[in-house]
Amino acid sequence: MSEKDRGADLSIEQAAVELGMSPTAVIHLLESGQLAAHLGPDGRRRRIRIADVEKHRTERFDLRQKRVQEQRARRWADPDVAQEQHDLDNLPA
Repeated sequence: MSEKDRGADLSIEQAAVELGMSPTAVIHLLESGQLAAHLGPDGRRRRIRIADVEKHRTERFDLRQKRVQEQRARRWADPDVAQEQHDLDNLPA
């Protein structure tokens, strides 16, 4: 969906869909200052700039990738960690 189709900013619900999370989680991001918002034209509802949503999504993805790489490095560095993970992966259902 292009920016023109969505307008210059998103509602909390639209931002939640774009970020793949619940509206409650988006509200938490707003209240904790991790995501910026402004009041919409009606002066009552918060709106979030599309650029801010995209930036936050990119930062989350980059952080997730970094953590996966760190976990892989720990597994290679410590064979006991790798064995423990292997044991957890092979538990009966």
